[in-house]
Amino acid sequence: MGPGVTRQRVRIGRDVRVVAERPDGLELEGLARLAPGRAIDIVLAGGEGGGQEAVKPALVRSWYVIRVGRTGATYRGVCCWNPGVAR
Repeated sequence: MGPGVTRQRVRIGRDVRVVAERPDGLELEGLARLAPGRAIDIVLAGGEGGGQEAVKPALVRSWYVIRVGRTGATYRGVCCWNPGVAR
């Protein structure tokens, strides 16, 4: 990504929930619509007592609709950590 281009930020707990932790990333589910192959920033909430949140770069490996309801589509997929990307 070139200078001035920002990655989509996805906040755990607000945009998605963690379905499973994997050695190479996370399996996520939520209302956020993500594009496979796209670089994103995953925002991990701070610990108890309002600790500092962490932002980790990731790559969307898969993302698909698992159900459609009154509030719209719910998606699920895998995001792999992308350690070679600077924030």
